[in-house]
Amino acid sequence: MQLSTTENSRKPRQVIGYVFRRLVFWFGFYIRPPIHWFVGLFSKVGNPPVFGRDVFEWVPQLESQWEAIRDEALVVLDRPDEVPPLREVSPDHSRIATDEKWKVFFLIGYGYEVRANTARCPVTSELVRNVPGLVSAFFSIHTPGTHLPRHYGPTNGMITCHLGLQVPQDRQGCRINIDDADYNWDEGKFLIFDDTYYHEVWNDTAEDRVVLLMHVERPLRQPGKAIADGFLWLATKSPFIQATLKALDDWTEGRSETEERDAPREPAVP
Repeated sequence: MQLSTTENSRKPRQVIGYVFRRLVFWFGFYIRPPIHWFVGLFSKVGNPPVFGRDVFEWVPQLESQWEAIRDEALVVLDRPDEVPPLREVSPDHSRIATDEKWKVFFLIGYGYEVRANTARCPVTSELVRNVPGLVSAFFSIHTPGTHLPRHYGPTNGMITCHLGLQVPQDRQGCRINIDDADYNWDEGKFLIFDDTYYHEVWNDTAEDRVVLLMHVERPLRQPGKAIADGFLWLATKSPFIQATLKALDDWTEGRSETEERDAPREPAVP
């Protein structure tokens, strides 16, 4: 049986994807721990699982504007069909995002700006653009019943920052465990942590939990910075990140087409 041109062109991509996945597994199992240890030696901010809110100079500026950021997030959430589940735009997260309860609204992802989204959130977008070393910024929504099993992030070259925007009152029901200690979000305040430590998340309440989630480059001395920058560059070129960026493009393009189709039409002038 002769394969079609489409099938022939798909096979090299499948092989490349398989090889890359094996390399990622090999890296994660054998190489990642010593690299993280080495990079951590050059951290300017230490290597705790959770940081104080004074670790970054820009934190007070964003916290002072948290209500404006929250208001933009809530306007976005008024149209929930336009806020995709994370697993739809980032299939490599499907192991921890096992259902559609974790939703995201990307503004910036690995240096790529989702312009259709930043246009809807001008205040938030301007604030995060001015954050030194910003890698990603998005609204992260945990709907009722969300549970992210114990996991860890890929690189300690980044630090994860959560700005609480809408937090359920049941603190025991909505929490994050980082390195075997429980933490809670507070509205208007950052929770800043190193996601290469094991962490697990629950929202066992009847309310949404909404945060502005940012990944920011860890302040490092050389040669740790060069290694972390190299890893981040490789990550942005990986099939995983490229697939996410394409999915974001497809999602926003599809939304734009729907909005154009559903927009009211001016009556034709006779």
